[in-house]
Amino acid sequence: MASLVTLVLLGAVQGSDSPSPSDVAVGPHKYSLLSWEVEHFFEKWAHKLQDILPWNSEPSREVRIAQAQEFFDIRSQIRDLEREFGSDNSVQIRLLEQRRSDMQPDVEETMESEISSIIAQEGFVSRIGVIFPPVDVVYAASPGALIISPRDRIAQINSTLLKPGLSGLLRGELEDLIFREDDVSALIVSTGGVATYPSVVSATGSLHDALIITAHEWLHHWFFFQPLGQHFWDNAEMTTLNETAASIGGETIGDRAFTAMTGEVVNREPEPSNTPSDPDEFDFTAEMRETRIQAEELLTDGRIEEAEAYMEERRQFLEENGYFIRKINQAFFAFHGSYATGAGSVSPIGDQLEDVRDNLDSLEDFLKIVGEFNQVSDLADYLGVGRP
Repeated sequence: MASLVTLVLLGAVQGSDSPSPSDVAVGPHKYSLLSWEVEHFFEKWAHKLQDILPWNSEPSREVRIAQAQEFFDIRSQIRDLEREFGSDNSVQIRLLEQRRSDMQPDVEETMESEISSIIAQEGFVSRIGVIFPPVDVVYAASPGALIISPRDRIAQINSTLLKPGLSGLLRGELEDLIFREDDVSALIVSTGGVATYPSVVSATGSLHDALIITAHEWLHHWFFFQPLGQHFWDNAEMTTLNETAASIGGETIGDRAFTAMTGEVVNREPEPSNTPSDPDEFDFTAEMRETRIQAEELLTDGRIEEAEAYMEERRQFLEENGYFIRKINQAFFAFHGSYATGAGSVSPIGDQLEDVRDNLDSLEDFLKIVGEFNQVSDLADYLGVGRP
């Protein structure tokens, strides 16, 4: 699942004195960061202070972990009921939603505590036992994001947070309007989390997913106080470096927290196979990267409309092979290419960061070394290779 960095790191489409038709259309759907902070920042810390009052007894860790697992399982139960019965089972759905709402503040505290414990074990704790910034998360519907790229190249030039839950039809209408009015490539994407403070993380995934994304967003908070995060928006490569480092670290921290909570060991190593791979088997990652490379070649040659037609043809080809993507365009690759370990990227930064991680003894060493990078060439210099 994708996530975004915000606070002062988030670039936004800037309105003018005379708003354009696209500004007018997008305006009602914008997500208010101010409202989010006002509603949740003080509410979260009031709950934390209430919890430490001496007359409030805290349940055992085992009980709290079981509650966290139930919290994420309930979402799956609700989806099953909606698929099977639709609105006919609305009473039971409302009861489940109410139970989930009632336990949410305590679950957030549990998740923050478990992730903080792993972070402390990794060395991110002061001499007086403080983790800064503290892990702070709200599990809620994560905002969407309007991504803008020029048509003649793949590059994210603007992003705007939008309210969660916009329909596919409305997304398409807004994207088409922006394309016609502003002559840019637009895509509205869903996010798994946003690094507000507290961060907002989607509540629709599993316990494991939530731990990984929560750790990912905390790393953006931590990077904000390091050179790496302070140069997030310098250029696309620095954005990719930030996002990929947070993805690598977030997976490691999230996996370890999940194992600590459930006893289940996460194995990310591919299982060895005694049989050769089937050359005819569909390889989604390879097909996506081929699409990215070919589209960029067409754009470099100035064949913009041909590149756009090609990306749509490839979208249909992927759908025929079981992979549904609503739209593939320049903005799609500009956004998903920020994660260098993902299928939508052709950047060498992912492999290079993995090389750095593999040659260090601890996650702490990896994150603290990468956190000092002011520019992407620092990564190349560290590895002793040329600029990516």
